[in-house]
Amino acid sequence: MANRLTLYKCRSCNRTDRKPYAAEGDVSCNHCSSPMEALETRYKCLRCGHIEWIEVGAVGKSCHKCGYRIFVKPRKEGSESGYKILKAE
Repeated sequence: MANRLTLYKCRSCNRTDRKPYAAEGDVSCNHCSSPMEALETRYKCLRCGHIEWIEVGAVGKSCHKCGYRIFVKPRKEGSESGYKILKAE
């Protein structure tokens, strides 16, 4: 997972670059050394558990493995259910 290249965008000079994924978010620009934000986010399929990389702001995506359309952000290992349940109020 750490060797996958993820698209990042610099906060100050707006340059984009593909860099290895950093879960902590400590990625800096090669040009101006400013922090960068990821333009792709990891999501986990609720049906099969496959990890998908989806562009930030994209809607209507489905799992490439099973076709299911509901994703959650993966949580740290050892969490009870693997995903967060919210009350609909």
